[in-house]
Amino acid sequence: MKIALLKNFDPSERIRQRTKDLNIRISYFKPEALEILSASSSDLVYTLPFEALKEMEWPKLRVRLAHANRYYLVIGSGLKTRDVMQAARDGAFDVIDLDEDDDRWTEAIRKSAESQSFWLQLYGAQTDVSENTLIGQSPSMVSMRKTIDRLGPTAANVLILGESGVGKERVANALHEASGRKSFIAVNCGAIPRELIEAELFGAEKGAYTGAHQARPGLVEQANKGTLFLDEIGELDLTLQPKLLRFLETHQARRVGGQKEYKMDVRILSATNRDLDAGITQGLFRPDLYYRLSEIILHIPPLRSRLEDIAHLALSFLKVSSERFGKFYESIDPELIKKFQSYNWPGNAREVKNMIDRMVIYYDGPILRAEWWDPPASEERTVNTRTMPVNTQSSMAHPGMTDPINNFPTKKQKILMAKKLLEEHDGDLTWVAAQLGIHPTTLYRWRKAGKV
Repeated sequence: MKIALLKNFDPSERIRQRTKDLNIRISYFKPEALEILSASSSDLVYTLPFEALKEMEWPKLRVRLAHANRYYLVIGSGLKTRDVMQAARDGAFDVIDLDEDDDRWTEAIRKSAESQSFWLQLYGAQTDVSENTLIGQSPSMVSMRKTIDRLGPTAANVLILGESGVGKERVANALHEASGRKSFIAVNCGAIPRELIEAELFGAEKGAYTGAHQARPGLVEQANKGTLFLDEIGELDLTLQPKLLRFLETHQARRVGGQKEYKMDVRILSATNRDLDAGITQGLFRPDLYYRLSEIILHIPPLRSRLEDIAHLALSFLKVSSERFGKFYESIDPELIKKFQSYNWPGNAREVKNMIDRMVIYYDGPILRAEWWDPPASEERTVNTRTMPVNTQSSMAHPGMTDPINNFPTKKQKILMAKKLLEEHDGDLTWVAAQLGIHPTTLYRWRKAGKV
């Protein structure tokens, strides 16, 4: 890297005057700072000259900035559209031209500082949360991890309760990992036909029923020395409940059509989002089976009661989704996390994951932008009134999310709509670009040309 080029870069006195009243510490980035860069650094705003992006060492610098979760502004003079696009694709929070007015500078630096500060509040120095089996730093999740550490090595049957999507199987997996047992076998009791569930669990001999052309072991046998997780246990047919109860009491079972019993060392974990007490009252669930399954009961709180976990969940899901769909994403705009935290997520963590997947599919990185999603207006999932697709007759990809693939207005129509939306929304280029399905640099070029 040409060190002199970066060291010699320094904003003019006019720029210093523009930013002196913001009460924000600004770092004019230098190569030697790479060695001390960290997520706990006190600087809140970093600036880079556009020329730095042309240096041979820029890829390494960009990676270090990303790993430290540092936001940065790119500054240049007479930048062309392709220059702005390059900076945006490389992860710049914003691109500012030296000739732009004071208000533009003030707003860009203020937003960058606020977003960086919020990021540090959310994550601190933690940059990779995907390796955690149970993600989150809320008191309830910290307590859950401690409980799992205590329960894991025991043979106690655990009943896991919680709303749909809260991560009951993830908790079951964590219990299994803490147990030291061999295999983990999971089955959804509500997904198997009633006439096949017994054979699925306990196995069947050849000829035991139509289609049983050979003997096969059940899940109980496959889970020997391991863990069997019975998801949606509240859906288990009443006629099979006595057989499961007997297995829990004796650890012995018999294949369908078999004459001999077998004995297995299997730990049973179960989960449901149903009210089993109500099921017992209605005669749909045996109380003695309930007591056997619930030697220990773990309640997983819904996501709306632990909003501080959303940031860590979203970042973890983003990493997985990026790898799955072959996209390049490094971080999430803190403003998007604020939006996530303003929504009650009736689908819990599963809904967060699905939303992250959709955004990764529809948009390109490296940052998941706040402008790409708005919370649904209500639990009926109506679209937020601020989200304005170009054609209101088209269907949305998901409530609260703009549809980037339908509707093709002319360039002239887009310019007229852009002008109107910019006036209504305080010149928010990025948000307006998202509504029109165009890149922010296109709006930037239109504004420079006086079209909007």
